[in-house]
Amino acid sequence: MEIRRVFVDKLKMKNGMALLTGPMHKYIVSVLRKANGDRIDLIDGKGYLYRCVINSIKSKELYLQVLDVIHHPEDKRPKVTLCVSPIKGPRMDWLIEKATELGVERILPTIFKRTVVKFEDKEKGKYDRWKRITIEASRQSGRFTVPEMIEPTPLRGITSWIETIKTRWALYEKEKHTTMKDVFSSGVGGEICVVIGPEGGIDELEVAWLKENGFVTCTLGENIFRTETTPLIVLSVILYEYGRK
Repeated sequence: MEIRRVFVDKLKMKNGMALLTGPMHKYIVSVLRKANGDRIDLIDGKGYLYRCVINSIKSKELYLQVLDVIHHPEDKRPKVTLCVSPIKGPRMDWLIEKATELGVERILPTIFKRTVVKFEDKEKGKYDRWKRITIEASRQSGRFTVPEMIEPTPLRGITSWIETIKTRWALYEKEKHTTMKDVFSSGVGGEICVVIGPEGGIDELEVAWLKENGFVTCTLGENIFRTETTPLIVLSVILYEYGRK
């Protein structure tokens, strides 16, 4: 039988056991249909995995005996904050799912001048859905951590999230000289911020602001990629470059 992994934001311990209530209780008992004696793993999104067996199921409480705890060593790859313009329709869901699988540390939907998607009150549910996608994609791909999902933020508001990040790249279709190979050869620190604009491109005033704030504009070459494709290329290159070290 498949051993399912369940993300628990705040793990409660009682009498040496993990205690689950509310939605997690309902999910494991009613959706997964787990019973006493079944194995299940819990991940806390902070690098720890708890191997458990269900000990007792009550009407509102689920007790799991913790068999052992595994800590995943910190990844040697740089931690990537992805600032990307939101895309219409299911393509944004797909982007978040694949970016999670490729190891992104933080996803920050960024509003540019030419961003088409508008975030009105009726669309606030998008953020909650994106957060659920990161959790499920982390579970499916075997990650011990879950990317931090930030609410949509105007471009000039991203600075508070990246204050400690010195390596900053902005993918810009009009850049003619600096390539991804160039920015890698110049050295990469422990964290990277990657900015990717909307399909209409980053406005020149926005590019000037990015440069003033320490971003290096670079290009993937002559091909023009869609907004959901570009970050996956960048993340794949980082995965390749640092996964073999």
